Amino acid sequence: MRFLIALGGVALILLTSLPAAAQQGQGGRGIGRGAPGRPTPPQQVPARDVGGQNANRDARMTPEQRRQLRRDVHDHGRDIYRGRSGQNRP
Repeated sequence: MRFLIALGGVALILLTSLPAAAQQGQGGRGIGRGAPGRPTPPQQVPARDVGGQNANRDARMTPEQRRQLRRDVHDHGRDIYRGRSGQNRP
């Protein structure tokens, strides 16, 4: 009787370890692919200069645009944090 209980216990342990062994076995086959059910990350495309123009030079803001942006951020920040004057400040 003890032999059957021991044999059943060993069989139960082997059956419960099969899914873990199957998951470990999938790791090496899918190199370059994402795991099943997970999206693969998009590939990065290098930035190109359009017509030989420097994209950073065209994207810079003028001093007046920067001042206006600072004013807008400051005004909206005041609207958002209106009721919190002095809280969480040392």
